[in-house]
Amino acid sequence: MTKNTSPVLVSWVAVNNDPFERERNRRDYRKVGTDLVRGPTLTLLFDQDSPYRNEIRDVVLFHRQDPDGSDDLESMVVSQTLDAIKERCAEMTVRTEVWKGRDPTDHKAISEFLRPKMIELRGKYPGRLLLIHVSPGTPSMHTIWVLMVETGFIDPPVRLVKSYRRNERRGRPAVVPVEVGLEIFYTAYKASKPLHVSSDAEFVFWDPARFQSEALKSLFAEARRFAHLYVPVLLMGERGTGKTTLATWIRQHSPYRRPEQDAHWPAVPCGQYSPETMRAELFGYRKGAFTDAREDRDGLLAAADGDTLFLDEIGDISRELQRLLIKAVDEKQYVRLGDVRPRKSDFRLITATNLSRSRLQERLDGDFLDRISPLTLSFPPLRTLGKDLPWLWERVYAITSQRSGAEPNRVQLTSAHHKRVVAKLASSPLPGNLRDLFRIAYRVQAALGDPHAPLPPDDALTYGLDGLNGGVDGEMPTTDLPRAIARRFADSAPLDDLLGPGIKIPTAVVESEIKRFIAGEVRRLSRERRLPAGALCDVSDRALRTWATSQGRKCSSGTRKKPSLD
Repeated sequence: MTKNTSPVLVSWVAVNNDPFERERNRRDYRKVGTDLVRGPTLTLLFDQDSPYRNEIRDVVLFHRQDPDGSDDLESMVVSQTLDAIKERCAEMTVRTEVWKGRDPTDHKAISEFLRPKMIELRGKYPGRLLLIHVSPGTPSMHTIWVLMVETGFIDPPVRLVKSYRRNERRGRPAVVPVEVGLEIFYTAYKASKPLHVSSDAEFVFWDPARFQSEALKSLFAEARRFAHLYVPVLLMGERGTGKTTLATWIRQHSPYRRPEQDAHWPAVPCGQYSPETMRAELFGYRKGAFTDAREDRDGLLAAADGDTLFLDEIGDISRELQRLLIKAVDEKQYVRLGDVRPRKSDFRLITATNLSRSRLQERLDGDFLDRISPLTLSFPPLRTLGKDLPWLWERVYAITSQRSGAEPNRVQLTSAHHKRVVAKLASSPLPGNLRDLFRIAYRVQAALGDPHAPLPPDDALTYGLDGLNGGVDGEMPTTDLPRAIARRFADSAPLDDLLGPGIKIPTAVVESEIKRFIAGEVRRLSRERRLPAGALCDVSDRALRTWATSQGRKCSSGTRKKPSLD
């Protein structure tokens, strides 16, 4: 099957001029001589001077309908327009969308109607150019189209165009692009990518306008408050929650950003470098500083001058680099490898970790941890964001459909299929967070798009959802199971899907992990608040020390594991 890459026309119906221009009574067609005058829709689709003639195979027509059904004019115009399109191209697929609104000048009502519809259309036609036609409709309808495209609400590829009927052209083409060129936050945010840090979760655009859960709303409200302060921020959260994207969001909301660096702003995953290469990457070096230093090179601290520096996996940074970075953070000075002259870099620091606070305290020098965490944000795990799962899943599925190269027509899912996936996600621990969603989506598309033996949609979903358990039916890593059980207890959620064939609850390990977590947190708070442990719980400090070092009994797999809540 040939992959469909043709543009998709998205347009309102022109009540007065579709499919042909009308007389003032709005029902009879107007003629020039003996000829009918094509309206905007037919002009774009079939005029010999239109660049999209013979290029479009899918059309989505929006039209208004009075809630009381008193005005049948628009219904008549839609019917006539569909007939005119089919008469000229029987193979063209036309889909209609009805807005039951009273006032075609109500910007808010039009926006509320179009927002979910455009998300749905982007998912239905992944990777294909959405050609938004702004000539038909009221000025209010035109305004909402322009704002949606210019603010980046509609994911690319997307293009605004307007058409001119023959008597309006005056030497202009039949169809021309509409470009406003607004430089607003969301377009810059979506184009911004940190240097050296890449994951699937990075492609999920966190749009606060879509947030449903109070946890996400609160997190981004706090992030907005922190963004304008020239103070380091530490981002905490499990792997795959979206910490890198949150760092980008904070940078875009702050004055500590050089727009020319948006495509690759200064960032580095600390865990991917040895201490030596990490120092060279951050501080730069002079020619001859080490064997492979064949020329002078500036590091990320130089690039971060006047901008933001993002250090991911900060718990993996060496003690020596911690000391050097304290000076850079405090004094805004650093020295390149092999150099003696200090250099200035006026940067704002954001760091991130998937470790717990207690584990981070074990890894990092106390002075360094204090420097990087005067402001701390904790990204909630996906399993706690149940209200946001529907739009996040559909967003991930649309992203993967574009990135996987699968034939779009083969991997489309119905609303019922999406709801089935979301229901399963809502009852799962999702230890990989957004990465679990990407894994499921890719597996579903692999099954649906298999050119040799594609699975039916229901079977493809089953195959995809097996990815929640790492792709092996009924199995979950033993070290993950106690944590998942503890979460189910906190949420009063059932354990059905955690206990597959051959899986047993390692009760000693569960108990041990909970005690270790309590012990670590009580001892941390005891130090920070300068209170005895007995003031915070009803067990002795000696018992807490025992809990902190407890490793439980053997797990169900027969191997001894050191439990961890990190």
